[in-house]
Amino acid sequence: MRHGLIYLELTCSALFWGLTFNAAKLTVGEVPPLSAAALRFAIAALLMVGMVVLAERRWWPSLKKNAVAYAAMALTGVVGFNTFFFFGIQFTSPTNGALIMATNPLVTALIAAMVLGEPISHNHKVGTVISFAGVAALILLGSAERLSAITIGDLLVIGGNVCMALYTILNKRFVRDSSPLLTTAITTMMGTAVLWALAEAISPGGTHVLLSWQTYCAIAFMGICGSVLGYIFWNKGIRAIGVADTAIFFHLVPVFAVLGSFFFGQAVTVPQVAAGLVVIVGVMISSGALKKIVQAFRPTPLADAAASKAD
Repeated sequence: MRHGLIYLELTCSALFWGLTFNAAKLTVGEVPPLSAAALRFAIAALLMVGMVVLAERRWWPSLKKNAVAYAAMALTGVVGFNTFFFFGIQFTSPTNGALIMATNPLVTALIAAMVLGEPISHNHKVGTVISFAGVAALILLGSAERLSAITIGDLLVIGGNVCMALYTILNKRFVRDSSPLLTTAITTMMGTAVLWALAEAISPGGTHVLLSWQTYCAIAFMGICGSVLGYIFWNKGIRAIGVADTAIFFHLVPVFAVLGSFFFGQAVTVPQVAAGLVVIVGVMISSGALKKIVQAFRPTPLADAAASKAD
């Protein structure tokens, strides 16, 4: 399968980001939200510097060519998304926030169609409807009463959702002659500098507190997996299969978030598992992976002829 590795990497991005919800829940119990985001991306930035030094020899020409695009991506995907999301989740329920973020593939595909002219295929439309229905069922099971009102938190999370969509589209439309690693590294370092300054301005000393070892582990996971590997895999997907098909994998994030909750001891029901399977089927239809899997196991005419002769 031509894009098999890309699909696996995008699934890993969704896995890392889904588990980040659980890690973030642990972290914000000890650290102010913006300080937690700054610490997460500081770890990511340090790792990125080392990776770029070892793997990238022509980073300066790419930085000069894409400086404006990199800055815009840093402000939207790193600073904007984290600021809107972490502050928004303080004023709304996790259910509302997760449902809003689950619409990211729809928002991204719509903006990409308007800005980039990317066509929305039939498979993408069908898969998006199926996977979004699964996400809605997954989040709303037993929680519909929480969606009775729109709060300032909901509006802030919507802002974060738009920021994530813009990050994806800016990468596809404006970044040229840059590897996924270099794009991720430079935008991460730019965004970290702004996040750190904002965190110190809003919660002075919040990034210098002593934490429990569990919180240190959670921040390390968010920095290494949620920021470095997750963003690199995401940017590779954008380059390989386009914005709309990459964005559909975001539907898997709440599925993995629920699985993470189960791992950490929270109850997960059979209907929730069923809803998660619906999401996965929708992703596979939208990306074309399901069709490729069927084709891979379907006998070829040559094989059929050989089987007939053998009989």
